[in-house]
Amino acid sequence: MYSKLTKIQSGSFSTVYKAWSSTLEQYVALKVIPKKKYSSEGMDNEYKIMKLLGRNHPNICSMLDFYEDDSYYVVVLEYCECGDLYDFLDIAKKQGDPYSPALIQLDFRNLINQLFSAINYAHSLGIAHRDIKPENILLTKDGNIKLADWGHATTDAKSKEYHIGTDNYRGPETFNGTESYDTIKSDYWSIGVTMLYLIFGQCPFKCAAFSNGDVSETEILGGNDRVYPRCNNFTNFLENPHGFVFTSYLAPSISIIENNDYKWSGNGKPALYVWQDLVDIYDVSQLCRIIVDTLMPIDPEDRSMVHAFDLFASVWSKSNQEQNVTKQYENNYTHLSLKNESAGTKDYPPAVCGLEQHENASPLTGSTPIEKQYNLLESRIAYS
Repeated sequence: MYSKLTKIQSGSFSTVYKAWSSTLEQYVALKVIPKKKYSSEGMDNEYKIMKLLGRNHPNICSMLDFYEDDSYYVVVLEYCECGDLYDFLDIAKKQGDPYSPALIQLDFRNLINQLFSAINYAHSLGIAHRDIKPENILLTKDGNIKLADWGHATTDAKSKEYHIGTDNYRGPETFNGTESYDTIKSDYWSIGVTMLYLIFGQCPFKCAAFSNGDVSETEILGGNDRVYPRCNNFTNFLENPHGFVFTSYLAPSISIIENNDYKWSGNGKPALYVWQDLVDIYDVSQLCRIIVDTLMPIDPEDRSMVHAFDLFASVWSKSNQEQNVTKQYENNYTHLSLKNESAGTKDYPPAVCGLEQHENASPLTGSTPIEKQYNLLESRIAYS
């Protein structure tokens, strides 16, 4: 019924293959999970979640079939030709540099709208994903996304499972270890961190655990201590969230615009790519402020995906009233698309994706000195 073709990737618990389904007459992805690595309870939960999600939402990677033998579980999933966003952006980084970034010929706005739609749909069913990150957002050849890997998902509104998800993207409350946390609100934090990564290609924190001396709080997991390393970035974020985002993400790119000899720290470097609808520094700055204010408050009760979506829509609505800046910069960027013009559409990732290098590109627009830029950005932000 299914013919394995190539291995896509391997993880801690599974290996994913591209395969051909003779029954469906289409390519599929086979997620092969050794039973010795995955409990029957875990598989039962993942199967239940996938059945609840169904096959009706266009931005969720759906389960098409399931079977097992004595040694393996096999989940048959929709196949996404262009891999995940983490790998896609990694190619973009390799094709660009701080002074000549890659231009991603996809609309960030459409991608985020689709991501929000997928998450809102899951939440409406009482399902929290609990591992939202670029690696779990798949890209189709048409430039659409599908949210995947629901193995950590839960229908529990509250949870005390503090070892679930990826440290870089987990909300601070999930490192606490003493009180239950809101699984839906925790997803909001992960969305915010994911958006920052998608815009700039850098994750803000290794972990968002509250530090105490030289190490972070200790988790008690089944009688075993788990100690998280101190994260200076998160400490800086706690002291001044907007200042941290400006220093780590915006200031390095502004310095490129101003041709300043900005001393980039290990935690603050210019983006190596830019989305075709995010070439304006003011749009980027407003999105960052919205992310911090609505998706990444420390108190989960202050987070709101609905409020974030409304504010994003307001920013994008204003942008649509202005001229199309992409045309203005079209010939100044490295081009990154899903199509190799000479060879047609390819399965991702071939290293060649219709890339063409151009010189003298600048990642964002702007013209005022860097020491005045932050105040100017602040004065331009009027979404609330």
